[in-house]
Amino acid sequence: MDKRSIIGFIIIFAIILIFSKYVFPPPPQQPAPTGEDSTGLVQQTDTIMEQAEKIPMQAPAITALDTAKMAEITEAELEPEKEILIETEYLKIWLSSRGGIVKQVVLRDHIRYDGANVALIGEYTDPIWATHGALTLGYRDQIPAFNNVNFKVEGANLYLSESNPEGSVKFTYYAPDGSAIVKKYSFLYDRYVFDLDIDIGMPRSLGMGNGVTLGWFTPLEPSEKNFSHDKDRLGGFFNGGDNFDYRDDLEDGKLRDISSGVTDWVATRTKYFSAIIISKDIPGDEVIVLGDEIIRPDPERKQFKWEQYGVGITYNNPPDNLSLRFSIYAGPNDYDLLKSMGKNLSSLVYMGWKFFRPFAIFIHWVFTSLFSIIPNYGWVIVVFSFLMKIVFWPLSHKSAKSMHKMKQMQPVIQEIKAKYKDDPARLQKETMAAYKEYGVNPFGSCLPMLVQLPIFWAMFAVLSNSIELRGAPFILWITDLSQPDPTGEYIYVGVLPIIMGIAMFIQQKMTITDPKQKMMVYILPVVFTFLFSKWASGLVLYWTVFSIMGIGEQWFVKQRLKEGDAAT
Repeated sequence: MDKRSIIGFIIIFAIILIFSKYVFPPPPQQPAPTGEDSTGLVQQTDTIMEQAEKIPMQAPAITALDTAKMAEITEAELEPEKEILIETEYLKIWLSSRGGIVKQVVLRDHIRYDGANVALIGEYTDPIWATHGALTLGYRDQIPAFNNVNFKVEGANLYLSESNPEGSVKFTYYAPDGSAIVKKYSFLYDRYVFDLDIDIGMPRSLGMGNGVTLGWFTPLEPSEKNFSHDKDRLGGFFNGGDNFDYRDDLEDGKLRDISSGVTDWVATRTKYFSAIIISKDIPGDEVIVLGDEIIRPDPERKQFKWEQYGVGITYNNPPDNLSLRFSIYAGPNDYDLLKSMGKNLSSLVYMGWKFFRPFAIFIHWVFTSLFSIIPNYGWVIVVFSFLMKIVFWPLSHKSAKSMHKMKQMQPVIQEIKAKYKDDPARLQKETMAAYKEYGVNPFGSCLPMLVQLPIFWAMFAVLSNSIELRGAPFILWITDLSQPDPTGEYIYVGVLPIIMGIAMFIQQKMTITDPKQKMMVYILPVVFTFLFSKWASGLVLYWTVFSIMGIGEQWFVKQRLKEGDAAT
């Protein structure tokens, strides 16, 4: 590695260090126009009447009531809240009779930092929109009182399994003026997805004459011990067609953004988990994203500035009888799973900045493919490191040859510098002529670094964000490849980053022979060791193996070049 390569690496990693909180940010969103509404996805081209015609006009499963039935509904409203538990292979869901909402979702196959199962919903007292649970009905962020009224419940606790694969629960609300709401939840035992069918009679009488919004306004809870890992991925996300967009910019600690456009789904997420409302039949007309900033204690009881977001999908100008059909996803940000569901849902999985995303997707595919053969992601990373060395071998070899030639022609370069030191233009001309005569590209040694940069950044995104690596062990003390080396809690930088630093030191010692660059042999490994100590141990493992292989590569190339010099 010559001086230019070293400077290039220092600049690159200095940028990453300074902006580590925003590594690979998604492309900047266009600022919304002033006013309440903004254009987010695809501009609506239909008129209000045309949009209304898209909404099914058939009467929902709501019929007139006799006196006895009305008395039964009224009695249900006065009863205490009733909770219904749904257990599937992957989920535990608590439904509430108050508003027929989702009160809690627990992921049975994912563990939180404290050993408990990941729970998506927390208990919030502020702001008001965050306190009502998930899958409320209203208009935008106006949440009518019926969301806190007991609905009549048809159904009981469900314990689904392969022998009992499906079930449903229905909640019904009738107002004295004849307006009504029916919410029917349907579940399968082996899915992170469940269905929600909503039928509304006379929405105008229920405070939803301008529009009906189904909202997941209750914020998601952090699942990682370091809250900043989750915070960096928070926001409100939405999609129409292939147009994915998001909102995550709080202004004075608040956010209320309404985006008009064809909307297939809305979502809120943390680093590894998401809650998604997916339209099954007709797309929505608007998206509302709400945000707020609070101070809460983290696992170490330090006060942490946390952000919370809620999202909703709105259907404007509903008819007197409205039927809506949704799928609700509550689970991991699993790229392959979400991609299989269509509707561009895989865009919700963070894979780095747009330019590097294709590289990250390819690396993710390689990882999962190798895992089907080698069932340990640590060894997958080791094998991948070997594959990358093989792929980049021609470039590395060419770079080494270029560096060797540069070293051989240093006496010529020094002679030119002494001869034309007072004539910069002639100095530049004669230097380039010498490079040409010796067949040397002065920037040739930088090429491997530049080519590998997208791969490294894509690796960073995959290893730091893939749900597959969350909780994935390697060997010995490396029990979670998505987290920093745990020994760093005791010796600050961790054992694996120290091994990586030693490997880098040896590699630099073999590469740098210029006395003027001698300090880089010591400085660069130290900088990288401290930098990598805060990153996912999977990434540190990759760079450690890559550096160790680089030592062998340098030795082999030097031997070949020495043999070539001896032959000539």
